[in-house]
Amino acid sequence: MNNYTNLRFLLASIASSMLLFVNIARAQTPAGSVAALTGDVRVQRAGTTVPATPGMTIDVGDRIITAANSRGTITLTDNSKLELDESSTLAIDQQMVSAGSRNTKLSLFGGLVRSFVSYSSSPKPNFEVHTPNAVASARGTEYDTSTQTQAPNTMSEEDKQKYKDCRRFSQVLVYEGTVEVTNTTNPAGGSVQVPAGHKTLVVCGLAPFPPSEIAAAAAGAAAAAAGTGSAAGLFLGGAIVVGGAVGGLGAGGAFSGGSSHAPRNPQSPNQ
Repeated sequence: MNNYTNLRFLLASIASSMLLFVNIARAQTPAGSVAALTGDVRVQRAGTTVPATPGMTIDVGDRIITAANSRGTITLTDNSKLELDESSTLAIDQQMVSAGSRNTKLSLFGGLVRSFVSYSSSPKPNFEVHTPNAVASARGTEYDTSTQTQAPNTMSEEDKQKYKDCRRFSQVLVYEGTVEVTNTTNPAGGSVQVPAGHKTLVVCGLAPFPPSEIAAAAAGAAAAAAGTGSAAGLFLGGAIVVGGAVGGLGAGGAFSGGSSHAPRNPQSPNQ
């Protein structure tokens, strides 16, 4: 009986050691590096939070956190780029690159991230941004993913009342390529393919809204938010303009040489 107990203890110890080794190896797997930042940007790793610095290595398992009026850019190992807006939290769950292929999974807990995804020869989407109620999958494209707990201000009052009990809104705007969007809490609801120049909204556990155009008419919402002088005003208003009304992260001085991509105007998700 003692031998049996000792064997069980030994096996349990081996299993625990292997799990610890896997977690350590995972945490030390390079996912990319900090390309540029402005303001207060921090990296959370293994329970410790440290200030981000230009050139700092970002590992799989790291969580990047931007404070108000703070933004950062991460260049991944496959040369894809992530522009993280202010008041955002993003985790690098997976970044595997081999023989020209990759498997990238990110978790956006709040705020907004713009993804510049390097093209991959994979026939299936292999770059995913997850929010609490959605996943946006792509191969090679440029798109914004945002998530918040309140209805975007650009929604009509009627729709705000309709979804007043909802506490999770995720939105995807596509600028190049095509992005597949699914509600992870309701996979039976199906997915939508969002082409360039279109966007979709995911409300609570509902299926993603049918794609609609990113209309120039939404400039009015951007102008209203510009009066607040806050990028957060744009974001919370449903506008997916990284860097706010001042012209994006590049215009804000976050990226060396500036951003080659102009900010986009939002559109009411109910249009």
